[in-house]
Amino acid sequence: MRTDDIKNYSVTECLRDERSVTIRAVRPDDKGLVIDALNEVSPESIYSRLFAPKKEFSSEDLKQITEVDFVNVVALVAVMKQDGSEQVVGGGRYIRLERSERGQSAEVAFLVGDAFQGLGIASRIFGHLVAIARDAGITRFEAEVLPWNKAMLRIFTRGGVPVTTTTTLESVHVVMHLTGDEKASATDGLPPHRFRNE
Repeated sequence: MRTDDIKNYSVTECLRDERSVTIRAVRPDDKGLVIDALNEVSPESIYSRLFAPKKEFSSEDLKQITEVDFVNVVALVAVMKQDGSEQVVGGGRYIRLERSERGQSAEVAFLVGDAFQGLGIASRIFGHLVAIARDAGITRFEAEVLPWNKAMLRIFTRGGVPVTTTTTLESVHVVMHLTGDEKASATDGLPPHRFRNE
């Protein structure tokens, strides 16, 4: 997939509650929609995404969120119609890491508005990011997740790709093998159902 194709990426899908959502590439002119969405996100959700509290987002933050190159950083937003206007209800991105002997990795992360969690939005964004990343030669996604963020852990472990996890007191390091050539396992010795059934 060419960079221009990713910049124009847009797919409309049906959510669990039968509402439509469009998963599309973020655009520089989304800054207003993004800040509106972030203003509706709880401090707890912000903390689970950033591992730190954050009350305000600067113009530089918004630039970083909405102005990406779609080569080293790919960012998608989930958009729904609200009273005839677009509303950003979630987003996700991956950022390429340094290539290693294990292949090309990228860090992946999501944030979905509190009122729209549980509808499958993050799972859909994840699926599209996986498809784009595979086409771009990325072989692994990596993510740091707070241990209590079970919803995010479920998204990764049920995302249709083999997953390995390593748990510390502070976080869970998740590796998603996009080529499918790794056997999914819990590398820290936790029971295999630890994240799948919660």
